[in-house]
Amino acid sequence: MPFRTIMMGAIVAVTSFLGGLQPCAAQGYQVQPMIATMTPSGSGAATRISVRNTGSVPVTLEFEPFRVSVDLQGTPTRSAEENDLLVFPPQTVVQPGAEQAVQVRYVGDASLTEARMYGVRISQVPINFGGGVSNSGASADVRMSFNFLTHLIISPESAKSAVEVAEVGRSNTGEVTLTLLNSGNGVAVLNNVKWRITDAAGQAVELATEKVDVGNFSALMPKQQRRVRIPPSETAQLAGPVQVALVAP
Repeated sequence: MPFRTIMMGAIVAVTSFLGGLQPCAAQGYQVQPMIATMTPSGSGAATRISVRNTGSVPVTLEFEPFRVSVDLQGTPTRSAEENDLLVFPPQTVVQPGAEQAVQVRYVGDASLTEARMYGVRISQVPINFGGGVSNSGASADVRMSFNFLTHLIISPESAKSAVEVAEVGRSNTGEVTLTLLNSGNGVAVLNNVKWRITDAAGQAVELATEKVDVGNFSALMPKQQRRVRIPPSETAQLAGPVQVALVAP
């Protein structure tokens, strides 16, 4: 099972009730960057999110800051954060073909010794494509919105991650399970690492990250552990117990 990266694309939300769909006006927008690193103080404590309206109709957008926590299985929780991040403007209308710069500033603890992860949810106020009544008399109401998540790592300049494999096991089915530990004070983003699995005879396979299941979030926070699974199909040629090592890109 491939893991999902922290760089989320558009999330399309559609609400539809009985009846046929109404014609849709061409609409959409792009957001950059999808992930950025900031410092807890100084000029690096501010960044900009750029939103470009690629459609033919205006889009109304809301910007909501959040803080990220991640559990042992790699499942993220995004909690509303109104104290540590300032976002301006909190809402805007972007005209077709125009680009809007949104200012983001970290105003939390400036003396951080460990990196944290925050983000901004960019939510389009749903467009109502109009209601109608079908031939059967049922009403129709269609609303659509495109939502993005931009993630922000707030990290002291000296912070470094230090990821090690804490334990490795292999089941009777051949599935490899392991626990990663980030003993450093920086956030480790696992998107680009390689995974080398070696058996007792010295035979090895090297896997790209999309072959390994690290959960729904590819960032490993400071002083945290992560359970990781490698499917049996990826290590079928290896016999018996194995060792796993992470290889930097």
